[in-house]
Amino acid sequence: MRTPAIIVKGDGVFQPVYTPTAFYFGEGDDAVLHPAAAWSLWSAVDWTEMCPGWKVLPLIDVPPVAPGKRAEQRPMAEWIVGPDAVEVAYRLVDLSDAEHEGEIAAARTAKVRAIDAERDRRLELGALPDWPDDYAKGWIAIDNTRLPLPTPADGVALAAAVALAYSATVQHACDLKDAALTAADPATVDELAGWPD
Repeated sequence: MRTPAIIVKGDGVFQPVYTPTAFYFGEGDDAVLHPAAAWSLWSAVDWTEMCPGWKVLPLIDVPPVAPGKRAEQRPMAEWIVGPDAVEVAYRLVDLSDAEHEGEIAAARTAKVRAIDAERDRRLELGALPDWPDDYAKGWIAIDNTRLPLPTPADGVALAAAVALAYSATVQHACDLKDAALTAADPATVDELAGWPD
């Protein structure tokens, strides 16, 4: 039996187990200590033989998710016991104003990180190697094509084009981050949209 699991004892008491640990079966001087390895090694038959009266079932613990809500775990007596598993019961409650603000702040921070990552990816794609010493041979691009630069004016024109592309990318990233930081719902800001070609 893998964890998380739950021990359903004969008296109806539940004992959730989230990580494999050693455990006692029985009480007082008759209690037997079983090793943590039982959780990974024992079969259903082993459990029946070694711990009669116990039923060990998988524990399904998946809190529900909904915008503007948080999941609150219900008391164990309200958990749903099925023939093959026990499911933790939850109810959704409204977020407090402070929790809602915290959720929005976290979403905004995540959106800004996504924008930074996309900006950095785009800048890496557009980066050119260092200028060669011999301008006359030209600039060698990432794809190994050569951009002829027979005169200093050609070199200045290329540098200006690179600067404009870099500036447009950085400015767009800033615009997206500003939008993400002020949006009621940061998910509406598309970090992949509107970038310069």
